[in-house]
Amino acid sequence: MKGRHFNPFQTIDINIPSELHDTYVQYCQRQAGANINMCPFPRMVDLWFLSVCVATRLGLKPIDNSKRSTKKIIDGSIFSSDPWRINILMLIALGLEDDIQILSNPSKMMSIANGLATAGFPKVIDMLEDGDAEPIWNISEAIDTLLRRDTKAL
Repeated sequence: MKGRHFNPFQTIDINIPSELHDTYVQYCQRQAGANINMCPFPRMVDLWFLSVCVATRLGLKPIDNSKRSTKKIIDGSIFSSDPWRINILMLIALGLEDDIQILSNPSKMMSIANGLATAGFPKVIDMLEDGDAEPIWNISEAIDTLLRRDTKAL
């Protein structure tokens, strides 16, 4: 992984299945004054990234979105402001492919990440909605439980 400012995803779109877009909007702070308790994600990319991470933690396989109608939420230049996410996405792709050559194919890495986001999204929505509290508290509890879970049991 090159320097701090290296972004192989700079010109690659982050896409989600079109049918999930309204739910992304529901849980993201798209307007000033949005209630953080009900909309815990500042940006759609934050919800997308958590979905990637949850899918990875649970050992889910990426879903092939190539034949689905998708909608762009943002392009990969967003990762330049959070360069640590670049490294994580590259490590996830490397772990799944078990082939160092994947690191020279940003489009394939993003396809994997988009597929993982699609796989993990229903789990994240369950985390937001399951519980007696507001979404931010439900997901906080669920993430805490997920991180404490014995990975051998996954």
